[in-house]
Amino acid sequence: MLGKQNGVDKKACRDDSLCPKTPAQSKVRRTFRQWRRFAPLSPRRHLRILQLNSGREVNGAIVYTHLLVQQLVEMGHEVSVLCRPGFWLWDKLNGMRVERIGSSMNRHWGELRRVSAIVRERKIDVLHSHMSRAHMFGVLLKVMTGVPCVATAHNRHIQLHWRWNDFVIANSEATRRFQIRMNRVPKDRIQTVYCFSDLQRFQAVGDSTRQATRRELGVSDDQPLLGVVGEVVSRKGHIHLFRALPRIAEAFPNFKLAVLGRFKRDEASTRQLRRFLYNRKLFQRVIWAGRRSNVPDFFAAMDACVVPSIEEPLGLVAMEAHAAGTPLIVTNTGGLVEIVQDDVNGLVVPTKNPDAIADAVIRLLNDRHLRDRLVENGRFNVSERFSPRLLTSQVLDVLQNVSLQKSPMLARQRRSA
Repeated sequence: MLGKQNGVDKKACRDDSLCPKTPAQSKVRRTFRQWRRFAPLSPRRHLRILQLNSGREVNGAIVYTHLLVQQLVEMGHEVSVLCRPGFWLWDKLNGMRVERIGSSMNRHWGELRRVSAIVRERKIDVLHSHMSRAHMFGVLLKVMTGVPCVATAHNRHIQLHWRWNDFVIANSEATRRFQIRMNRVPKDRIQTVYCFSDLQRFQAVGDSTRQATRRELGVSDDQPLLGVVGEVVSRKGHIHLFRALPRIAEAFPNFKLAVLGRFKRDEASTRQLRRFLYNRKLFQRVIWAGRRSNVPDFFAAMDACVVPSIEEPLGLVAMEAHAAGTPLIVTNTGGLVEIVQDDVNGLVVPTKNPDAIADAVIRLLNDRHLRDRLVENGRFNVSERFSPRLLTSQVLDVLQNVSLQKSPMLARQRRSA
């Protein structure tokens, strides 16, 4: 909403010369304008969109699909969702103004024919797929119905189906480069549109929640609390953060580390981490919080969040930390360096480098001015570049353009207009 905020006229802020910003914020805004290069080929029109997501367990791609559907519906489009009945996305869509179509997306002739009939009956203009099985199913639906298919690449896998889509949306520039190089997607049929999170959930948390969450974790006000958020798997790099803990303990003997995300005690990666903590007498320093629905509360409780990933296609957790106002340390991999600029809105360290992680944590915890500056720039960065409405508009531009060029239904409408 435009208006005055903190004495600044938001309308005037459209002119850079009238809007007061720090040099770091100006740099973020210039970078944002360089990346914002999406424009519709023609005025937008009402679309009938079928979203396909084959996921079971909740993950970034499933949450993003849910949020994208919400945004598309609010913008006046007719959205149907093909997903697995009884799982997270199916339940979250209950009560929304969308049609849920249950399918396991097995590539059986009977199932393909059933869903193809639904696509024709609903007069779907464009298919939009997420996750591997849905991607392949979407391509086969395209062949059977003639309805164009757009696939969003949430991960970097070598797979055959990418070239068969009418268009590919990459969730980061790193993913776009991978798709062009490894899956041979033509450069004119792929574009980067960043995925997004529900940032308002993270911005709305107050100091009282911070104190309550720290009490729940058994962390006092004077204890530094670090956090790492994400499923405990090898590519997330937890082991490299854990190997930094002995040096962090020397500088801050009473620190705690909260590990948020799914883990299984019998998995090799988890056993390795727990064995390391036991051998280094650090077991009591780590809180295994597991998967939580109130992640924003934990961000508010943290003094710093570390993302030690070895490979990360995008890194939604970095956006969420920025929105929550949590100081951030990330590794220089994948999409993380497209979100975080070193010493501007976070600290960036090399991958697989425990000493660099320890140095960054110690520097951050010792410098309140640095933390405040990174938080301020991080909030500005996420609000400027990762607004759900802005990014949904960019997705919609892709769907609109592909449907106008490829959809037999819209082609007939244009000829008769």
